Amino acid sequence: MNITGIQKIIYGVEDLDAAARFHTNWGLAPGRRDETSAEFSLGDGSSLALRRADDASLPPNHVNWLHFGASTAREVIWAAADQATLNAIGTELSKDRDITEDADGALHTTDDQGYHIGFAVSSIQDQHLNLPEINTVGTTGRWNKPAEAALRRRIHPLRYVHVVYWVPGDTVDAIRFYTNRLGFVITDDMTVGGAFMRAAGSRDHHNLFLQKSNEGFYGFQHVAYEVKDLDEVGMLGEYMENAGWQTNVGPIRHNICSSFSWYMWNPAGGCVEVLSDIDHCDDDWEVRKINPRDPGFYGHSWSARPEHRGVRPAQWIED
Repeated sequence: MNITGIQKIIYGVEDLDAAARFHTNWGLAPGRRDETSAEFSLGDGSSLALRRADDASLPPNHVNWLHFGASTAREVIWAAADQATLNAIGTELSKDRDITEDADGALHTTDDQGYHIGFAVSSIQDQHLNLPEINTVGTTGRWNKPAEAALRRRIHPLRYVHVVYWVPGDTVDAIRFYTNRLGFVITDDMTVGGAFMRAAGSRDHHNLFLQKSNEGFYGFQHVAYEVKDLDEVGMLGEYMENAGWQTNVGPIRHNICSSFSWYMWNPAGGCVEVLSDIDHCDDDWEVRKINPRDPGFYGHSWSARPEHRGVRPAQWIED
């Protein structure tokens, strides 16, 4: 299945004003807004919708995470490369579950964990940015001008990279649905901890992580957005803190997928992650088997803040 990435995320939120303010601060381009909903877009044409949690048009709430109520991502819509791919997805999934088609031709169903997923022909536009001009020891990439990254500016996320869901039980069947039915490819196997997977039409290290929850949580955990470089990660994280939003963990450098990342708690539900410099993979990538209990590898290669050492993304720390 030639799925290329994430096209749209639809949230149901208890506090629409707070959720809209958060995503405006986050740098998404605002679109239509009324008393019941708000729309946003990213640089590549993907989108985000906020609706009140009691909106009858939303898929049912499917989350059990101690620190969140009704606010969560209700549906993630994946981008199919073309109509033939969308048709193939519909044929495959209709073998054992109900599928609905909306007025725009998008398909809607649930995965084996009960998470609501959709599929639509991609409207995402490719983006090709130049690498930052960087100087290092013995090599000059930039002459006679200041670094672009030294100029403070508002940061706008360019695209979605991945989503993460909690899996409270055995992760094997949850993973198998995406690999066997939708063509996702495992990039790193967390054994008892879940698996990182990329969509077949994507080069990102992962577009989906199904993470084992030892606490019994289930539901949406976080979504990651990409910006141009490490400095933009830092600028956006600092801007959000100055706007009054709370950091979960960051800035950090991940061991798995290598990204430079910063996580914030999101009033729409779960966390958001801004990242840069994530690993790109194709079929030559060698899948690693990683023990999530191994502190010598799993986690961060470094963290900027001492209080975040050992803190996992989406780990709740009591004040």
